[in-house]
Amino acid sequence: MSPTISSFASLAPLVALVGAAPVDVLGPWTPAPAEDVRVEAEPPQTDAPVIENAAVVPAIRKPTADDERVEPGTDVASVDNPGVAVGEPMDPHLPGFKPWEVGGFIDVNYGYNSNNPDNHVNRGTSVQPRTGEFTLNQAVAYIRRGPIPGQFSPLFEFAAQGGPAADALVAYEPNPGGANGKFAGPEVWKHLSRANIGFRTRHGTEMVVGLQLSPVGIGIHWSPYNWNYTVTWQLNSVPYYLSGLKLAQTIRDRHQVLLWVVNGWQLLADNNKAPSVMLGYTFTASERFNLAEYVWIGPEQADMRPRAWRLFSDSQAVYNTERFGVGALFDVGADPRTDLPLSPWQMWMNGAVFTRWRVLGKLRTWDMALRPEFFWDRDGRMFGVPQTLISAAFTNNFRVFDDLLVRLEYRYDHSTSANGFFYRGPAIVDGGPGLARDQHTVFFAVAGVLAHRFGGKRG
Repeated sequence: MSPTISSFASLAPLVALVGAAPVDVLGPWTPAPAEDVRVEAEPPQTDAPVIENAAVVPAIRKPTADDERVEPGTDVASVDNPGVAVGEPMDPHLPGFKPWEVGGFIDVNYGYNSNNPDNHVNRGTSVQPRTGEFTLNQAVAYIRRGPIPGQFSPLFEFAAQGGPAADALVAYEPNPGGANGKFAGPEVWKHLSRANIGFRTRHGTEMVVGLQLSPVGIGIHWSPYNWNYTVTWQLNSVPYYLSGLKLAQTIRDRHQVLLWVVNGWQLLADNNKAPSVMLGYTFTASERFNLAEYVWIGPEQADMRPRAWRLFSDSQAVYNTERFGVGALFDVGADPRTDLPLSPWQMWMNGAVFTRWRVLGKLRTWDMALRPEFFWDRDGRMFGVPQTLISAAFTNNFRVFDDLLVRLEYRYDHSTSANGFFYRGPAIVDGGPGLARDQHTVFFAVAGVLAHRFGGKRG
């Protein structure tokens, strides 16, 4: 979540894959197919915002060279990922399935911002927070054990991270008790990206506790797995991660209901003494089409009375194949601000459309992605300024080698705030004079993504 957003979560963090919707694993990152066969990927189980939450198990059949394949999700450390080495079984029904996976990525970029802010900061995002310089944006290493459908399976996930994107992600983590508080805050949590354990039963009941990927929104904080390089304003206004308990039940393969009881809106340490609750439902109509709905209810202020609880809804839909993908989301939220005179309701609303298409190649590929969006922040609850943000991003994704992704993206942002919103030159103070209303950004990025599966019995 963006620093601004997270600050509100604390008031006391947050914020792009298919786990978020097709985050991409679908788009830019897909492993090169083996020479003779193509293995169907197991549909996502429940960790990515959209597809990842699907629990459908594909029918077993002999794959053909012409099959279109939908990759597992897009968060490597949350679902079976696309960065997996060529030829390693992805389908748990195949002999030799390997439940364990280790991997990671390094993301390096150079960003040019037309406003050339003196602080080199892209305001409002924690995924590419730096501009005007070569940046080692983020480095991640992870290990995980995924579930095997039809069997009782232990679940385990740990991921470490570093870089500007990691610091920006937790920049506004609260330290309950302020100066007298201990064992919390950004310095404690900034190098942790995932840390959770749990189990999944043979009948699809799942329980996981710890630091987990949030399913809200389309996209994740790990940019190599998103269709576009930068993420939406929407993703910068919802939790990238959640800390607490997740319960999920898969029903007849295609349906899944979820219950989350967590510290709060992208909070590892709580900003009050009560948890928040999120309910979710996902429907996997096929290996290509998924729907998801998430509803958030809970206290995100010091006032914990029900009349002060945040209400929020996130709706998603994704259709994705190897050659083409389209997704859409719509969010609406409201906070009754009992800390202000007359207890006004502060509201926000946003929507985005995601598209990607294959231009060239099967082994070495060139994909394009286009994403328009709007974010109506009526009272400035999410980004601190009453405004509507209008944005569009166009991305070229080149997979040069199996584990090397090169990306070139142009992005335009506009704010309707009369006083401007984006940092420009020496104007780097929120709410100060000289802020810009428009922003043009070009990113050149290179990502190395590695993954290796192991464990299990070979057939």
